[in-house]
Parts: sequence; C-alpha cells; structure tokens
Amino acid sequence: MSTKVHFINVGQGNMVLIQSESGQNFLMDCNVTNDNEFRVLNYVGSNIGWRTPITAFICSHRDADHIRGIEKVNEIFPIREVWDSGFPGTTTNSPEYISYMYIRNRVATSVVVDRDQRWSFGSTKLWCLSASDNRLLTTANSQGIVLKVEHRLNYSNLCVGSVMLTGDSDSNTWRDGILRDYHPSALKSDILMAGHHGSDTFFESSATSANSLLFTSHIEAISPDMSVISVGSNGFGHPNRKALSLYEKYSRGSDTGMKLARTDLQGTIRLEIGLSSTASAGNWRMEFFC
Repeated sequence: MSTKVHFINVGQGNMVLIQSESGQNFLMDCNVTNDNEFRVLNYVGSNIGWRTPITAFICSHRDADHIRGIEKVNEIFPIREVWDSGFPGTTTNSPEYISYMYIRNRVATSVVVDRDQRWSFGSTKLWCLSASDNRLLTTANSQGIVLKVEHRLNYSNLCVGSVMLTGDSDSNTWRDGILRDYHPSALKSDILMAGHHGSDTFFESSATSANSLLFTSHIEAISPDMSVISVGSNGFGHPNRKALSLYEKYSRGSDTGMKLARTDLQGTIRLEIGLSSTASAGNWRMEFFC
C-alpha cells in the first residue's frame, strides 16, 4: 500500500488531500468557491467516497484562501478534527474566518499542534516541523504549520517517499525556526510544495532588500525531485519569476526531467509515494487531471 497526496486545483489558494496507507483522509487547507465547488468536491468524493469523514482538517494558517468553503466541505465530508497552530489569521472579521472558527468550535475535537509533533497512520507518517513559535515574526504566514508527509516501512522505519507541505511559510520560518531545530538531512523530501503559491517570500533574505532572493539553505536541504506550485489567476504576481528560477535550479528533476508542476497549468496533481520497499530515486508516481 502507498500514501496518496492530491494537490487540488482550486485557483488562487491551497487544498491538499492526503490519503494514508491505513485508510485515514486528511485535508490540508481548502479554497472551495462558487465557481469550483462542483469540480473540487466531486474530485474529493470520487477519491475517498461520498459522505466519507475527513479524519482531520489541517489548517496551515487562517487566511481566507486556505479556509474558504470549509463549511461546504463539512456538509459532504464530515470533519472529525481540526488542527491548526492556534495563531489568528490576517483578517479575523472576514466571512471565511467566521465560518472557519464556527466549524473549528463545532467539531468534536480541535487541536493546537506543536512543533515536532508526529502522528503515525500505518506506513503514513505526518510530522509538524513548524507551528506557533515565539522566535518568528508575528504574522500568520510565519506562524503557520509546515507539514512533512512520509511513507515509512513499518518493519524497518525506512522512508521510501516524502512530501514537504510548506503552507505560506516564508524564509523567516525556515531560517530562524526549522533549520535551527532539525538537521538538514531530516528535511530531505521527494516533492516540495512551493511556499506561498510561488511567492518570493520563501527565498527572501533579511540581510538584503526585498527584491534580492538569496536564502536557499532550506531548499538545498530539501533537495526535491520536483516542486509543485498551487496557484491561480491573481493580482499578487504569483508565482514570482525569480522564485520560479530558484525552484527550477534546486529541483533535481523527475525521471523525465520535469522539475516544476503548477495547478494553473497542469490542473489537479495526484501523487503516490512509497511505491516500493526501497528508497531509490523516483519511488513515486505523479498524474495530472485538468
């Protein structure tokens, strides 16, 4: 059995479905709108089954494009638990925020996750690398959840596939938090989800101007085969051209040489990791759904 990670095309936002080896379903963020509601919810239902519960909704941070439509998700796929960092969102009076807090307070269990907290679901392992952290900037992006998904063999604990889900984390999250807490080798991942929809904030160095993209220690440690960008039409300049060049530079390439995939170009991206009992390169499969 393998672990499946679906980067769902939701336009300018984020929504990742994680299917564990032992049958649990997790949803990290959502951006369900009137325009994409039928397509997005139909995709989830066709993969996990209609009315199947969501084991946990994992909110990377409480900004609108990561929590929009949670009530629509909950109506069809009842959410058992909500996990987040406990840090407030940027706009706490928005309709999306109010809906999110209503669901968060209504479900049976809401969990404020901690840095270095880990969960095991058969061979599927979830690892929170960063959450609320008083060393970091007091912004929703910096204080959000960074989650690593691993497929580890139960008899040997060998990691045979991994995905780094960065949310909207920025260089501050990594430079002053994650890279201080963990050995770089622990960050190695087959697939990297680009930070903040391909924004340059993932690479900004505090020692330079905002236009200089110099911080790369994190992506060098992650050393992904491919980087995936969840992005749609927007007025923010996402994905940033210089950031794209860095993802291209530091991604090693799939067996076909592909280094980048984007939901606005390739559509929904379905990833399967842990396809064999070895940690060989390319031990994953990726499919695209327009």
